[in-house]
Amino acid sequence: MRKPKTFFLSSLFSIGLTISFLLTPGWLSHWFPNRAIANPPPQTQTSEFRAFWVDAFNPGFKTPQEVTKLIADAKLANANAIVAQVRRRGDAFYTSAIEPRTLDPNVPAGFDPLQDLIDKAHAAGMEVHAWMVTLPVVSGGKLPAGHIWQQHGPNAPGRDNWAMLTYGGESKGFLDPGHPDALDYTVSVYLDLLKRYDVDGVQLDYVRYGGPEWGYNPTAIARFNQQTGRTGTPKPSDTAWMQWRRDQVTNLVRKLYVEALAIKPRVKVTAATIAWGDGPKNEEDWYKTQPYKEVLQDWRAWLEEGIIDMAMPMTYQREYKPQQKRGYDNWIEYAKDHQYHRQIAIGPGNYLNYIEDTLAQIRRAEAPSAKGNQVVGTVLYSYASSNVYANVELRSGGSGDLPRQPWKFVSQSNDWFYNALSHPSQYVDGATGRTIQTQPVWATPAAIPDMPWKSRPTMGAIAGNLQQCAGTCDGASLTLQAIDAPGKVRQLRADGKGWFGAIELAPGTYQLKVDGSQIQQTVNVAAGEVAKISF
Repeated sequence: MRKPKTFFLSSLFSIGLTISFLLTPGWLSHWFPNRAIANPPPQTQTSEFRAFWVDAFNPGFKTPQEVTKLIADAKLANANAIVAQVRRRGDAFYTSAIEPRTLDPNVPAGFDPLQDLIDKAHAAGMEVHAWMVTLPVVSGGKLPAGHIWQQHGPNAPGRDNWAMLTYGGESKGFLDPGHPDALDYTVSVYLDLLKRYDVDGVQLDYVRYGGPEWGYNPTAIARFNQQTGRTGTPKPSDTAWMQWRRDQVTNLVRKLYVEALAIKPRVKVTAATIAWGDGPKNEEDWYKTQPYKEVLQDWRAWLEEGIIDMAMPMTYQREYKPQQKRGYDNWIEYAKDHQYHRQIAIGPGNYLNYIEDTLAQIRRAEAPSAKGNQVVGTVLYSYASSNVYANVELRSGGSGDLPRQPWKFVSQSNDWFYNALSHPSQYVDGATGRTIQTQPVWATPAAIPDMPWKSRPTMGAIAGNLQQCAGTCDGASLTLQAIDAPGKVRQLRADGKGWFGAIELAPGTYQLKVDGSQIQQTVNVAAGEVAKISF
């Protein structure tokens, strides 16, 4: 994930909150066989998702003038969506009932960046996705009054400590998804925004651990031990502990998806996902990847279960480095063949590349896989730093590996890039004097691809809470069975607050039972709706 250590590089960024499905082998094909197919239905040639990630560490949407320029630049490029970072580190670039307004001095008093962006983008026919950094809430500097870290950082007593700690006891500024209160809070921030703004989508960023040694909040460890019957502190490499933490991240995503569906059924829930290193070449390789093994982010499972509508894997690879180029190609090939009737938009790291190299990466991303599958489009990181000439870090000390040295900061190079996306273009490379000629990748405007499960839903969902349990509701298991199809059974598990839920349910009547008790209830599921249940 991005690191906010330079002017142009930012962070895009359980049971504690959501359920953990106890998925039985073959559950996907048993319940809805079509979901077991990894490939999405083909989109028409005239629809393609084309977006910029617009970070909040740089100019982009902080003033009315910046928003106006952003829309003009996106129109020039024939883009059709903006993914704007409106939550940077527990602060709000919008009006929030929960979190404090950003202290960014570049945002004028009284100005609402998100609302202005929505108004201007929608008028121009573009989508707006509210990109929110999920678990990191501190990155240094002064905190606004009322910031969550002030009440629930590592120095808070007992259960009030929501901080993610390392195995060695260090705090890194993240909230821990294994703490039920931390996840309730985190999801509430997303839902509050959805209730207030007419966004087309919300994006989960940094929804992961920092690494295998992260996730040692005392409440999280106690919950793991309670559920497994163990004692002590598990080692970072303990496979059960790794899977438990992986489940906490997945459960956070699941609860947000279900509760967002209940508030705004057509809003899109997307995720900026990790695609570090070499991409997987086969099914078994997925379990060796850095997202799955290191940061405990099983985003392929999110697509397969359907708890995100679109993944945007951050394939930040340098085209001029052969090993990274191969890694990029392996990731995009895998992504094209593993969408599971949801969608993927590839996220090239244009900030690392020359303009012509990014265009080449976009072309390969948009081409069919060897099996004939295509992703729905691309999203570019980033708007503010569109190429190596505009990248401060690569110019000042980090550019030694560039085959052609940027001779100076080229202030107009962002404009070159936006134009090159949609028009035949050329520029003179300052290091060699060579004229670089490029052909466009987005030569004509395109519509946003349809999401039929949103626009024309045929399935429903449930969500509910257990109020009282024998002992604890944390981790209580439930059985969901379709009355008209007795063989179809799903196992659910309540989270740390007793919440449970399930999606992709065929309309009809179901029986929901709390395992190990006589408590049961009949539930009616309707297409496109979330049936709310309270025991």
